[in-house]
Parts: sequence; C-alpha cells; structure tokens
Amino acid sequence: MSNGEAAVGEIRALEDRRYKAMVDKDIPVLEGLLHDDLVYTHSNAAADSKQEYLAGIRSGKFDYRKIERPLESIRVYGASAVVAGHVKIDLMMSGSPRSLNSRYLNVWVRGERGWQMVAWQSTPIP
Repeated sequence: MSNGEAAVGEIRALEDRRYKAMVDKDIPVLEGLLHDDLVYTHSNAAADSKQEYLAGIRSGKFDYRKIERPLESIRVYGASAVVAGHVKIDLMMSGSPRSLNSRYLNVWVRGERGWQMVAWQSTPIP
C-alpha cells in the first residue's frame, strides 16, 4: 500500500469516527477531530466556528439521528485531504425534524495533532 492509499484509508476511518461522534454527541472525540480554525458552513449558508458548532451539538440545536454517505471521494495532497460526496442526514434542528440531502466538500489537514478537519461546506440537492 502506498503512502497515499494509507492516508486515504486513514481519512476514511476518521470520517467514520466523526460521523459516529456527531450522532453519539461525543464532544471529546469531535474536539480532537476538528481543527481549532474550523469553518463549518451548513446547507442553509450559516457558518460556525469550531466552538459554535460544538456548542450547537452540546445544546441539542443539532441533534443528529442518522447519517448516510452513499457517495464519497477522498483525495490526499501531501498534508491535506479533500473529501467530496453525497450525504443524507436525519436530525432534529432546534427541536424540529429535518432531513438533509446534500453534496458536501470537506478539508482535512495534517499537523501537530494529526489529521483534523478544517472546513465543511454542504449544498442541498434540489
């Protein structure tokens, strides 16, 4: 296995871990996976910092119930990785049920704390 293939596998495992932590509301795991400079742009165009996003999960504003990734492409470029795909998310958002069906792009960077996600952008599929 080449270094690139190993990195793709590592990012895929980290993505699995991140989505599971979102559903499980596992803030300590998310703290480690999300970069301090995170910009999390939701499908409604609202953008959160790492602390704002984690506060939303803590408070129940974002209560993820089920997340599926029917399509995912991971490309590694040295110390950064770009993940693009299709995501279906069932959640309670501020107490109201929502089903999201979106294309997404996220970026991971490898630094002192290992791989961490630094950006998320999702766009609803009409």
